[in-house]
Amino acid sequence: MYARWESEGDTMTALALTQPQKIRVNRSELREKQSKYLRQATGNQIVEVAGRFEEEERYLVDKQYLDDLIAKLRSLTETLNIMKDQRLFSQIMKASETIDEDIRLGKLHSFEEAFGED
Repeated sequence: MYARWESEGDTMTALALTQPQKIRVNRSELREKQSKYLRQATGNQIVEVAGRFEEEERYLVDKQYLDDLIAKLRSLTETLNIMKDQRLFSQIMKASETIDEDIRLGKLHSFEEAFGED
């Protein structure tokens, strides 16, 4: 009945996050049919509440949608910070050239092996 998102485990895909479906209502419609519109704000379906002025407009969004959006933004920010550090990024790129071979030869250790409990 309501639009759901394509999932990667319990999170939305980047495509679903960046292409929300909007349902536009005015404030009086929202007051009259609040339960209906709260149910419709699910997945990447957003209820856009009109205001007299643009700065008064609001969105009703699914909690998981907002949580996933924030998580993806944090991840993107971290990736950009790594890429911005030219020294670190070049080290990562150099290591990536041999990682498949290192795995095959057993040169890498799991986090449990490296940092496991005593």
